[in-house]
Amino acid sequence: MRVTLTGYFDYASLSTFEDRQKKALEFGIDAIALKNYQNQPLIELSDGDIKRLITDLKTMKMHISLIDTGSTPYDLYDDRKHANALDEFKYMVKLADRLKVNMLTLRLPEFNDVMEEFEEIKKRIEPYIDAAMRGSKKIVLLMDHYKANTYAYLLKKLKSKVLSIAFDPVSIMINNESTTTAYRVLRSHISVFFAHDANQQGDPELIGYGKTDILKIMKKLIRDRYDGLILTDHHYHSSLFTTEVEKKGFFKKLFNNEKKKKDTQLSLLSRRIFPDEETKNVTEDDILRNQIKLLQMIFK
Repeated sequence: MRVTLTGYFDYASLSTFEDRQKKALEFGIDAIALKNYQNQPLIELSDGDIKRLITDLKTMKMHISLIDTGSTPYDLYDDRKHANALDEFKYMVKLADRLKVNMLTLRLPEFNDVMEEFEEIKKRIEPYIDAAMRGSKKIVLLMDHYKANTYAYLLKKLKSKVLSIAFDPVSIMINNESTTTAYRVLRSHISVFFAHDANQQGDPELIGYGKTDILKIMKKLIRDRYDGLILTDHHYHSSLFTTEVEKKGFFKKLFNNEKKKKDTQLSLLSRRIFPDEETKNVTEDDILRNQIKLLQMIFK
């Protein structure tokens, strides 16, 4: 069993793709997941941009583990939106071929009842499967608001080796489901695992300090000899490390309350990551280093 640690490393502090690659390599990771390049959506890249991206990867001796196609859910019965989305996916398959990537993400269209609407869902999903098969690619379904049983039902009925699931314990918890139960019904279909934790409200926590039972699930991954991708990104960058302009007047009190909350969270993180250094202030890098080291130890 050998997992691949990877991540998007798409933090505001890492403004260029070169910065992201350097940060990944600093932590011993040579595979990076990709949503955009130099702050441009992948689907909008020019041929010159793509060539520069390929050169950047070769220069840093990095490869891409996963492409986020940027797909968004659309109404199951909207023919125009389906046609546009499918065309974009086909383009992304060709781009993945140029970038030597095998895995691309996809979000399901919007529907109400998976059993009653299965034939229509099948009609929409099969062209994506066909496009992926023609390009020798794999589709990774991203989890939205649907229950784990819904994804399990579709994957079983569609019977395609091209399809798999990106297991997101935070998304499952926020959807008021048991993450361990969700793992049980989806375990044979998981190819990507989001290694992040959160409290009941969805606020980020260090792995093991949240409410997702992520450590229990990781033990099950090891037991089941999981050999897919593990995304190492944390989400503190959007909640604690964004710079806000101080508000005035009525909003100043709200701003101050939010700042106090952030300071309390940062102080708690500092104590957890640096228990023997009382004056140490935690940074984004400290959190990332701590979480990656934990994952490396668990999946050694």
